Amino acid sequence: MNFNTKNNLGRVICKTEYQADNNWIFCDWEGYANVDAIKNWGLEFADLVKKAKCPYLLNDDSKSTGPWTQAMDWIESVLIPKVIESGLKYYAHVVSANTFSEMSAKELNMNIGGHLEMATFKNIEDAKEWLKSKQS
Repeated sequence: MNFNTKNNLGRVICKTEYQADNNWIFCDWEGYANVDAIKNWGLEFADLVKKAKCPYLLNDDSKSTGPWTQAMDWIESVLIPKVIESGLKYYAHVVSANTFSEMSAKELNMNIGGHLEMATFKNIEDAKEWLKSKQS
Protein backbone atom coordinates (compact mmCIF):
# COMPACT_ATOMS: atom_id res chain seq x y z
CA MET A 1 0.00 0.00 0.00
CA ASN A 2 1.53 3.27 -1.09
CA PHE A 3 0.85 6.59 -2.80
CA ASN A 4 2.69 9.68 -4.03
CA THR A 5 1.69 13.28 -3.33
CA LYS A 6 2.44 16.08 -5.79
CA ASN A 7 2.67 19.81 -5.17
CA ASN A 8 0.93 22.51 -7.23
CA LEU A 9 3.72 22.27 -9.84
CA GLY A 10 3.12 18.55 -10.39
CA ARG A 11 6.32 17.47 -8.64
CA VAL A 12 6.26 14.46 -6.28
CA ILE A 13 6.97 15.86 -2.84
CA CYS A 14 6.07 12.87 -0.69
CA LYS A 15 6.28 9.12 -1.18
CA THR A 16 4.15 7.30 1.38
CA GLU A 17 4.21 3.55 1.90
CA TYR A 18 3.15 0.98 4.44
CA GLN A 19 6.24 -1.13 5.21
CA ALA A 20 4.87 -4.42 6.51
CA ASP A 21 8.30 -5.76 7.48
CA ASN A 22 8.71 -2.86 9.95
CA ASN A 23 4.98 -2.45 10.65
CA TRP A 24 5.08 1.29 10.07
CA ILE A 25 4.06 3.83 7.50
CA PHE A 26 7.04 5.63 5.99
CA CYS A 27 6.68 9.11 4.50
CA ASP A 28 9.62 10.52 2.55
CA TRP A 29 9.20 14.27 1.93
CA GLU A 30 11.30 16.30 -0.52
CA GLY A 31 11.03 19.91 -1.63
CA TYR A 32 8.31 22.42 -0.85
CA ALA A 33 4.81 21.30 0.13
CA ASN A 34 2.01 23.78 -0.48
CA VAL A 35 -1.15 23.75 1.68
CA ASP A 36 -3.31 21.87 -0.85
CA ALA A 37 -0.66 19.16 -1.22
CA ILE A 38 -0.43 18.77 2.56
CA LYS A 39 -4.21 18.46 2.82
CA ASN A 40 -4.38 15.93 -0.03
CA TRP A 41 -1.59 13.90 1.54
CA GLY A 42 -3.22 14.05 4.98
CA LEU A 43 -6.55 12.64 3.85
CA GLU A 44 -4.89 9.79 1.93
CA PHE A 45 -2.58 9.15 4.87
CA ALA A 46 -5.49 8.87 7.33
CA ASP A 47 -7.13 6.32 5.01
CA LEU A 48 -3.89 4.34 4.82
CA VAL A 49 -3.54 4.27 8.63
CA LYS A 50 -7.05 2.86 8.86
CA LYS A 51 -6.64 0.30 6.05
CA ALA A 52 -3.23 -0.91 7.25
CA LYS A 53 -4.31 -0.86 10.92
CA CYS A 54 -0.90 0.64 11.61
CA PRO A 55 -0.28 2.82 14.70
CA TYR A 56 3.29 3.82 13.70
CA LEU A 57 4.47 6.69 11.46
CA LEU A 58 8.06 7.32 10.38
CA ASN A 59 7.95 10.77 8.78
CA ASP A 60 11.22 11.83 7.11
CA ASP A 61 11.10 15.58 6.56
CA SER A 62 14.89 15.93 6.25
CA LYS A 63 14.80 16.79 2.52
CA SER A 64 11.89 19.21 2.66
CA THR A 65 12.32 22.94 2.20
CA GLY A 66 10.41 25.70 3.88
CA PRO A 67 8.00 25.64 6.79
CA TRP A 68 4.52 24.19 6.77
CA THR A 69 3.17 26.74 9.22
CA GLN A 70 0.55 27.81 6.67
CA ALA A 71 -1.09 24.38 7.11
CA MET A 72 -0.63 24.11 10.88
CA ASP A 73 -4.21 25.04 11.83
CA TRP A 74 -5.61 22.39 9.46
CA ILE A 75 -3.08 19.79 10.67
CA GLU A 76 -3.98 20.41 14.32
CA SER A 77 -7.76 20.77 13.95
CA VAL A 78 -8.52 18.27 11.16
CA LEU A 79 -5.64 15.90 10.41
CA ILE A 80 -4.42 14.99 13.89
CA PRO A 81 -7.90 14.08 15.21
CA LYS A 82 -8.58 12.11 11.99
CA VAL A 83 -5.37 10.03 12.18
CA ILE A 84 -5.85 9.40 15.90
CA GLU A 85 -9.37 8.17 15.14
CA SER A 86 -7.87 6.00 12.36
CA GLY A 87 -5.50 4.38 14.88
CA LEU A 88 -2.20 6.28 14.75
CA LYS A 89 -0.45 6.26 18.15
CA TYR A 90 3.27 6.90 17.55
CA TYR A 91 4.80 9.55 15.30
CA ALA A 92 8.58 9.71 14.71
CA HIS A 93 9.44 12.91 12.86
CA VAL A 94 12.88 13.45 11.27
CA VAL A 95 13.30 17.21 11.01
CA SER A 96 14.75 19.17 8.13
CA ALA A 97 17.90 21.22 8.57
CA ASN A 98 15.64 24.15 7.67
CA THR A 99 15.13 26.03 10.92
CA PHE A 100 11.54 26.99 10.10
CA SER A 101 10.61 23.40 9.29
CA GLU A 102 12.05 22.26 12.61
CA MET A 103 10.11 25.00 14.41
CA SER A 104 6.90 23.81 12.72
CA ALA A 105 7.53 20.27 13.96
CA LYS A 106 8.20 21.45 17.50
CA GLU A 107 5.05 23.60 17.49
CA LEU A 108 3.00 20.61 16.35
CA ASN A 109 4.58 18.39 19.01
CA MET A 110 3.53 20.85 21.72
CA ASN A 111 -0.05 21.08 20.47
CA ILE A 112 -1.14 17.50 19.74
CA GLY A 113 -1.95 16.43 23.28
CA GLY A 114 -1.66 13.01 24.86
CA HIS A 115 -3.49 10.79 22.36
CA LEU A 116 -0.56 10.67 19.94
CA GLU A 117 3.02 10.28 21.10
CA MET A 118 5.35 12.32 18.88
CA ALA A 119 9.12 12.61 19.00
CA THR A 120 11.45 14.62 16.75
CA PHE A 121 14.85 13.45 15.57
CA LYS A 122 17.84 14.81 13.64
CA ASN A 123 18.44 11.52 11.80
CA ILE A 124 16.37 8.62 10.55
CA GLU A 125 18.26 5.91 12.43
CA ASP A 126 17.33 7.38 15.82
CA ALA A 127 13.73 7.74 14.66
CA LYS A 128 13.63 4.08 13.59
CA GLU A 129 15.06 2.94 16.92
CA TRP A 130 12.46 4.95 18.82
CA LEU A 131 9.60 3.47 16.78
CA LYS A 132 10.98 -0.06 17.25
CA SER A 133 11.11 0.54 21.02
CA LYS A 134 7.40 1.43 20.95
CA GLN A 135 6.59 -1.83 19.18
CA SER A 136 7.94 -4.09 21.92
